[in-house]
Amino acid sequence: MSKQTPSNLFMLSPFGSKQAGFYQDLLRGVLSYPQLGNRLIHLAEQAHIFRQFDRVKECGQILTNFPLKPYPAIGYYFLGVAANSRGSGDQDEAKRLFELVADIAPDAYKLKSILSLGSLAFRRKDFDFAIRSYKEAVRAGSLSVASLQAIKAIGVVKAMAGDHQQALEDLESLLPVIKHAPAHIYFDLLNSYAVELGEVGRKNEARNVIRHVLASPLIDAYPEWRETAEDLRPARRSFVAPSSTYYNILALPERKPSAEPPARPEPARVFNFAKLKQKIVKEKQDRNLAAQLDHMNPHDLGFTLLEIITQHRPTHRQLRAIIEFALNLFSYPTNPGDPDEPDKPSA
Repeated sequence: MSKQTPSNLFMLSPFGSKQAGFYQDLLRGVLSYPQLGNRLIHLAEQAHIFRQFDRVKECGQILTNFPLKPYPAIGYYFLGVAANSRGSGDQDEAKRLFELVADIAPDAYKLKSILSLGSLAFRRKDFDFAIRSYKEAVRAGSLSVASLQAIKAIGVVKAMAGDHQQALEDLESLLPVIKHAPAHIYFDLLNSYAVELGEVGRKNEARNVIRHVLASPLIDAYPEWRETAEDLRPARRSFVAPSSTYYNILALPERKPSAEPPARPEPARVFNFAKLKQKIVKEKQDRNLAAQLDHMNPHDLGFTLLEIITQHRPTHRQLRAIIEFALNLFSYPTNPGDPDEPDKPSA
Protein backbone atom coordinates (compact mmCIF):
# COMPACT_ATOMS: atom_id res chain seq x y z
CA MET A 1 0.00 0.00 0.00
CA SER A 2 1.44 3.35 -1.01
CA LYS A 3 1.74 6.14 1.51
CA GLN A 4 -0.74 9.00 1.01
CA THR A 5 0.84 12.37 0.23
CA PRO A 6 -0.67 15.84 -0.14
CA SER A 7 -0.76 15.45 -3.92
CA ASN A 8 -2.82 12.23 -3.94
CA LEU A 9 -4.98 13.22 -0.97
CA PHE A 10 -7.38 14.87 -3.41
CA MET A 11 -8.18 11.55 -5.07
CA LEU A 12 -10.78 11.25 -2.31
CA SER A 13 -12.38 14.54 -3.21
CA PRO A 14 -15.77 14.37 -5.00
CA PHE A 15 -15.24 17.61 -6.92
CA GLY A 16 -14.76 17.78 -10.65
CA SER A 17 -12.15 19.23 -12.96
CA LYS A 18 -13.58 22.75 -12.65
CA GLN A 19 -11.89 22.88 -9.25
CA ALA A 20 -8.47 21.98 -10.65
CA GLY A 21 -7.25 25.56 -10.44
CA PHE A 22 -8.22 25.78 -6.80
CA TYR A 23 -6.32 22.59 -5.95
CA GLN A 24 -3.26 23.65 -7.93
CA ASP A 25 -3.10 26.93 -6.03
CA LEU A 26 -3.69 25.12 -2.76
CA LEU A 27 -0.81 22.71 -3.31
CA ARG A 28 1.68 25.25 -4.60
CA GLY A 29 4.69 25.26 -2.29
CA VAL A 30 3.19 22.71 0.14
CA LEU A 31 5.82 20.36 1.57
CA SER A 32 3.99 18.66 4.44
CA TYR A 33 0.56 17.69 5.76
CA PRO A 34 0.60 20.29 8.57
CA GLN A 35 1.41 23.03 6.09
CA LEU A 36 -1.42 21.91 3.82
CA GLY A 37 -3.82 21.53 6.76
CA ASN A 38 -3.11 25.00 8.08
CA ARG A 39 -3.56 26.47 4.62
CA LEU A 40 -6.93 24.72 4.27
CA ILE A 41 -8.06 25.99 7.66
CA HIS A 42 -7.11 29.54 6.66
CA LEU A 43 -9.00 29.24 3.36
CA ALA A 44 -12.04 27.78 5.11
CA GLU A 45 -12.08 30.59 7.68
CA GLN A 46 -11.83 33.20 4.94
CA ALA A 47 -14.63 31.53 2.97
CA HIS A 48 -16.75 31.45 6.13
CA ILE A 49 -16.23 35.18 6.65
CA PHE A 50 -17.48 35.84 3.11
CA ARG A 51 -20.24 33.21 3.46
CA GLN A 52 -18.94 31.13 0.58
CA PHE A 53 -20.37 27.88 1.91
CA ASP A 54 -19.49 25.73 -1.12
CA ARG A 55 -15.82 26.57 -0.60
CA VAL A 56 -16.18 26.00 3.16
CA LYS A 57 -17.56 22.53 2.37
CA GLU A 58 -14.69 21.73 -0.02
CA CYS A 59 -12.07 22.58 2.56
CA GLY A 60 -13.95 20.70 5.26
CA GLN A 61 -14.21 17.53 3.19
CA ILE A 62 -10.50 17.54 2.44
CA LEU A 63 -9.62 18.12 6.10
CA THR A 64 -11.81 15.21 7.26
CA ASN A 65 -9.68 12.87 5.10
CA PHE A 66 -6.41 13.99 6.68
CA PRO A 67 -4.28 11.26 8.32
CA LEU A 68 -3.14 13.62 11.11
CA LYS A 69 -4.98 14.92 14.14
CA PRO A 70 -6.62 17.37 14.81
CA TYR A 71 -7.39 18.24 11.18
CA PRO A 72 -10.32 15.81 10.66
CA ALA A 73 -12.12 17.21 13.73
CA ILE A 74 -11.66 20.77 12.44
CA GLY A 75 -12.91 19.59 9.05
CA TYR A 76 -16.15 18.37 10.66
CA TYR A 77 -16.65 21.85 12.08
CA PHE A 78 -16.48 23.38 8.61
CA LEU A 79 -18.84 20.71 7.26
CA GLY A 80 -21.24 21.72 10.02
CA VAL A 81 -20.94 25.38 8.99
CA ALA A 82 -21.66 24.44 5.37
CA ALA A 83 -24.58 22.20 6.36
CA ASN A 84 -26.08 25.01 8.44
CA SER A 85 -25.56 27.72 5.79
CA ARG A 86 -26.75 30.42 8.22
CA GLY A 87 -29.94 28.55 9.05
CA SER A 88 -31.00 27.79 5.47
CA GLY A 89 -29.47 24.30 5.27
CA ASP A 90 -29.79 20.94 7.01
CA GLN A 91 -30.13 21.90 10.67
CA ASP A 92 -30.18 18.32 11.97
CA GLU A 93 -26.95 17.44 10.16
CA ALA A 94 -25.32 20.65 11.33
CA LYS A 95 -26.31 19.86 14.94
CA ARG A 96 -24.87 16.33 14.66
CA LEU A 97 -21.57 17.65 13.31
CA PHE A 98 -21.23 20.45 15.87
CA GLU A 99 -21.92 18.02 18.73
CA LEU A 100 -19.19 15.75 17.35
CA VAL A 101 -16.73 18.63 17.13
CA ALA A 102 -17.56 19.76 20.67
CA ASP A 103 -16.38 16.33 21.87
CA ILE A 104 -13.18 15.80 19.84
CA ALA A 105 -11.85 19.10 18.43
CA PRO A 106 -9.20 21.46 19.83
CA ASP A 107 -10.51 24.01 22.32
CA ALA A 108 -10.84 26.86 19.82
CA TYR A 109 -13.15 24.81 17.62
CA LYS A 110 -15.01 23.35 20.59
CA LEU A 111 -15.93 26.93 21.49
CA LYS A 112 -16.98 27.69 17.92
CA SER A 113 -19.17 24.59 17.94
CA ILE A 114 -20.75 25.49 21.28
CA LEU A 115 -21.62 28.91 19.85
CA SER A 116 -23.04 27.28 16.74
CA LEU A 117 -25.14 24.89 18.82
CA GLY A 118 -26.46 27.91 20.68
CA SER A 119 -27.39 29.55 17.38
CA LEU A 120 -29.19 26.42 16.22
CA ALA A 121 -31.12 26.35 19.51
CA PHE A 122 -31.98 30.02 19.06
CA ARG A 123 -33.47 29.28 15.64
CA ARG A 124 -35.52 26.48 17.22
CA LYS A 125 -36.68 29.03 19.82
CA ASP A 126 -35.05 26.92 22.53
CA PHE A 127 -33.80 30.05 24.27
CA ASP A 128 -32.87 28.30 27.54
CA PHE A 129 -30.41 26.01 25.77
CA ALA A 130 -29.14 28.90 23.67
CA ILE A 131 -28.41 31.00 26.74
CA ARG A 132 -26.65 28.08 28.46
CA SER A 133 -24.49 27.55 25.38
CA TYR A 134 -23.56 31.21 25.15
CA LYS A 135 -22.74 31.44 28.86
CA GLU A 136 -20.54 28.36 28.60
CA ALA A 137 -18.70 30.00 25.70
CA VAL A 138 -18.16 33.13 27.80
CA ARG A 139 -16.92 31.06 30.73
CA ALA A 140 -14.55 28.91 28.68
CA GLY A 141 -13.52 31.45 26.07
CA SER A 142 -11.60 33.87 28.28
CA LEU A 143 -11.06 37.21 26.55
CA SER A 144 -11.56 35.92 23.01
CA VAL A 145 -13.55 36.43 19.84
CA ALA A 146 -15.81 33.57 20.93
CA SER A 147 -16.66 35.28 24.22
CA LEU A 148 -17.42 38.56 22.39
CA GLN A 149 -19.77 36.73 20.04
CA ALA A 150 -21.41 34.93 22.95
CA ILE A 151 -22.02 38.15 24.90
CA LYS A 152 -23.50 39.72 21.77
CA ALA A 153 -25.74 36.66 21.27
CA ILE A 154 -26.98 36.87 24.87
CA GLY A 155 -27.88 40.49 24.17
CA VAL A 156 -29.86 39.41 21.09
CA VAL A 157 -31.86 36.96 23.22
CA LYS A 158 -32.61 39.73 25.71
CA ALA A 159 -33.71 41.98 22.84
CA MET A 160 -36.02 39.23 21.54
CA ALA A 161 -37.59 39.16 25.01
CA GLY A 162 -38.17 42.91 24.74
CA ASP A 163 -35.38 44.04 27.06
CA HIS A 164 -33.66 46.32 24.56
CA GLN A 165 -32.13 48.52 27.24
CA GLN A 166 -30.29 45.61 28.83
CA ALA A 167 -29.23 44.31 25.42
CA LEU A 168 -27.84 47.76 24.66
CA GLU A 169 -25.92 47.89 27.93
CA ASP A 170 -24.40 44.47 27.22
CA LEU A 171 -23.20 45.67 23.82
CA GLU A 172 -21.88 48.93 25.25
CA SER A 173 -19.80 46.92 27.73
CA LEU A 174 -17.97 45.44 24.71
CA LEU A 175 -17.11 48.74 23.00
CA PRO A 176 -13.73 49.19 24.74
CA VAL A 177 -12.46 45.84 23.39
CA ILE A 178 -14.14 45.20 20.03
CA LYS A 179 -11.53 47.19 18.14
CA HIS A 180 -9.24 44.20 18.68
CA ALA A 181 -11.70 41.75 17.05
CA PRO A 182 -11.49 40.58 13.41
CA ALA A 183 -13.16 42.94 10.94
CA HIS A 184 -16.31 40.86 10.36
CA ILE A 185 -16.90 40.50 14.11
CA TYR A 186 -16.15 44.19 14.71
CA PHE A 187 -18.68 45.38 12.13
CA ASP A 188 -21.31 42.81 13.07
CA LEU A 189 -21.15 43.93 16.71
CA LEU A 190 -21.50 47.55 15.60
CA ASN A 191 -24.51 46.58 13.48
CA SER A 192 -26.17 45.01 16.54
CA TYR A 193 -25.26 48.10 18.55
CA ALA A 194 -26.94 50.33 15.95
CA VAL A 195 -30.07 48.14 16.04
CA GLU A 196 -30.39 48.43 19.82
CA LEU A 197 -29.66 52.17 19.82
CA GLY A 198 -32.54 52.54 17.39
CA GLU A 199 -34.81 50.36 19.51
CA VAL A 200 -34.36 52.61 22.56
CA GLY A 201 -34.96 55.77 20.55
CA ARG A 202 -31.37 56.99 20.12
CA LYS A 203 -31.78 57.22 16.35
CA ASN A 204 -29.08 59.77 15.59
CA GLU A 205 -26.42 57.78 17.43
CA ALA A 206 -27.63 54.61 15.69
CA ARG A 207 -27.27 56.26 12.26
CA ASN A 208 -23.80 57.45 13.11
CA VAL A 209 -22.75 53.90 14.01
CA ILE A 210 -24.33 52.24 10.97
CA ARG A 211 -22.54 54.70 8.64
CA HIS A 212 -19.25 53.15 9.71
CA VAL A 213 -20.68 49.67 9.14
CA LEU A 214 -21.84 50.59 5.62
CA ALA A 215 -18.28 51.62 4.76
CA SER A 216 -16.97 48.13 5.55
CA PRO A 217 -15.27 46.26 2.69
CA LEU A 218 -17.34 43.22 3.77
CA ILE A 219 -20.69 44.91 3.15
CA ASP A 220 -21.61 42.81 0.10
CA ALA A 221 -21.44 39.60 2.15
CA TYR A 222 -23.68 40.95 4.92
CA PRO A 223 -26.94 42.30 3.43
CA GLU A 224 -28.48 42.56 6.90
CA TRP A 225 -26.20 45.54 7.60
CA ARG A 226 -27.86 47.45 4.75
CA GLU A 227 -31.25 46.37 6.11
CA THR A 228 -30.36 47.97 9.44
CA ALA A 229 -29.37 51.18 7.67
CA GLU A 230 -32.64 51.14 5.73
CA ASP A 231 -34.65 50.70 8.93
CA LEU A 232 -32.83 53.68 10.46
CA ARG A 233 -33.12 55.90 7.39
CA PRO A 234 -34.75 59.24 8.28
CA ALA A 235 -37.67 60.32 6.16
CA ARG A 236 -36.85 62.37 3.01
CA ARG A 237 -33.15 62.70 3.87
CA SER A 238 -30.03 61.32 2.23
CA PHE A 239 -28.13 58.63 4.07
CA VAL A 240 -24.69 58.37 2.51
CA ALA A 241 -21.89 56.23 3.90
CA PRO A 242 -18.50 57.87 4.42
CA SER A 243 -15.38 56.82 2.58
CA SER A 244 -14.21 53.27 3.39
CA THR A 245 -10.81 54.75 4.13
CA TYR A 246 -12.03 55.18 7.70
CA TYR A 247 -13.83 51.86 8.07
CA ASN A 248 -11.91 50.81 11.18
CA ILE A 249 -12.55 53.97 13.22
CA LEU A 250 -15.29 53.99 15.82
CA ALA A 251 -16.32 57.61 16.33
CA LEU A 252 -19.52 58.05 18.24
CA PRO A 253 -21.06 61.40 19.20
CA GLU A 254 -20.76 62.72 22.72
CA ARG A 255 -23.69 61.69 24.83
CA LYS A 256 -25.59 64.74 26.07
CA PRO A 257 -25.47 64.93 29.87
CA SER A 258 -28.84 64.08 31.33
CA ALA A 259 -30.27 65.49 34.49
CA GLU A 260 -29.40 63.43 37.54
CA PRO A 261 -32.44 61.75 39.14
CA PRO A 262 -33.38 63.19 42.53
CA ALA A 263 -31.75 61.40 45.43
CA ARG A 264 -34.06 59.06 47.32
CA PRO A 265 -34.37 59.69 51.06
CA GLU A 266 -32.72 56.93 53.12
CA PRO A 267 -33.29 56.02 56.78
CA ALA A 268 -30.63 56.89 59.32
CA ARG A 269 -27.88 54.32 59.67
CA VAL A 270 -28.30 52.01 62.68
CA PHE A 271 -25.53 49.82 64.09
CA ASN A 272 -26.20 46.24 63.11
CA PHE A 273 -23.96 43.42 64.38
CA ALA A 274 -25.01 41.09 61.60
CA LYS A 275 -23.90 43.65 59.03
CA LEU A 276 -20.62 44.10 60.87
CA LYS A 277 -20.00 40.34 60.65
CA GLN A 278 -20.78 40.53 56.95
CA LYS A 279 -18.26 43.34 56.59
CA ILE A 280 -15.58 41.28 58.36
CA VAL A 281 -16.30 38.31 56.10
CA LYS A 282 -16.16 40.59 53.07
CA GLU A 283 -12.78 41.99 54.10
CA LYS A 284 -11.46 38.44 54.41
CA GLN A 285 -12.87 37.62 50.98
CA ASP A 286 -11.20 40.75 49.59
CA ARG A 287 -7.84 39.56 50.94
CA ASN A 288 -8.41 36.14 49.36
CA LEU A 289 -9.32 37.84 46.08
CA ALA A 290 -6.12 39.88 46.19
CA ALA A 291 -4.14 36.66 46.62
CA GLN A 292 -5.96 35.14 43.64
CA LEU A 293 -5.23 38.19 41.49
CA ASP A 294 -1.53 37.90 42.34
CA HIS A 295 -1.50 34.45 40.72
CA MET A 296 -3.37 35.47 37.55
CA ASN A 297 -1.53 36.06 34.29
CA PRO A 298 -2.31 39.18 32.18
CA HIS A 299 -4.67 37.17 29.93
CA ASP A 300 -6.79 36.00 32.89
CA LEU A 301 -6.78 39.48 34.43
CA GLY A 302 -8.08 40.96 31.18
CA PHE A 303 -10.94 38.48 30.98
CA THR A 304 -11.78 39.04 34.66
CA LEU A 305 -12.18 42.75 33.93
CA LEU A 306 -14.48 42.02 30.96
CA GLU A 307 -16.51 39.58 33.08
CA ILE A 308 -16.94 42.16 35.86
CA ILE A 309 -18.14 44.78 33.37
CA THR A 310 -20.60 42.32 31.79
CA GLN A 311 -22.04 40.96 35.04
CA HIS A 312 -22.43 44.28 36.87
CA ARG A 313 -24.06 46.10 33.93
CA PRO A 314 -22.34 49.46 34.44
CA THR A 315 -24.06 52.66 33.41
CA HIS A 316 -22.60 54.99 30.81
CA ARG A 317 -21.27 57.16 33.63
CA GLN A 318 -19.57 54.19 35.32
CA LEU A 319 -18.04 52.98 32.05
CA ARG A 320 -16.67 56.44 31.40
CA ALA A 321 -15.13 56.51 34.89
CA ILE A 322 -13.47 53.13 34.25
CA ILE A 323 -12.00 54.34 30.94
CA GLU A 324 -10.79 57.62 32.47
CA PHE A 325 -9.12 55.69 35.28
CA ALA A 326 -7.43 53.34 32.81
CA LEU A 327 -6.18 56.22 30.63
CA ASN A 328 -4.85 58.00 33.70
CA LEU A 329 -3.16 54.81 34.91
CA PHE A 330 -1.45 54.19 31.58
CA SER A 331 -0.23 57.79 31.42
CA TYR A 332 2.33 57.07 34.16
CA PRO A 333 5.77 55.74 33.14
CA THR A 334 6.22 51.99 33.46
CA ASN A 335 7.86 50.78 36.66
CA PRO A 336 11.23 49.26 35.70
CA GLY A 337 10.85 46.76 38.53
CA ASP A 338 7.54 45.39 37.27
CA PRO A 339 8.02 41.63 36.70
CA ASP A 340 5.55 41.74 33.78
CA GLU A 341 7.79 44.14 31.87
CA PRO A 342 10.42 42.62 29.56
CA ASP A 343 14.03 43.46 30.35
CA LYS A 344 15.48 46.16 28.17
CA PRO A 345 18.75 45.37 26.39
CA SER A 346 21.77 46.97 28.01
CA ALA A 347 23.61 49.72 26.17
